Amino acid sequence: MDQLIWFALPLLGGLLLFALISAGVRAPGQLLAQKFAALGTLKGRPMQEIVAAVGPPSAQSGAAGGKQVLQWMATGYHIVLRFDAEGVCEGVTHEASV
Repeated sequence: MDQLIWFALPLLGGLLLFALISAGVRAPGQLLAQKFAALGTLKGRPMQEIVAAVGPPSAQSGAAGGKQVLQWMATGYHIVLRFDAEGVCEGVTHEASV
């Protein structure tokens, strides 16, 4: 019985460590996804309101007609929003979570 305990303890410790690391890796993306979900419908919202709620984008680029494309990326989550020339969200162009 004692030999079984000495064999099982390192195995259980390794599994616990793996679970904690896995949870930590996914946490930033889960938090970002929750912030976006809390906003509800994004279409029609001003850019400043969205940025104030979820934080600055990871990337931003211009598009034809003075439009802007903003991306937020965190481990396990990615969302891309398009904004018109006045800074109003036209909608989500891409969203993925792992």
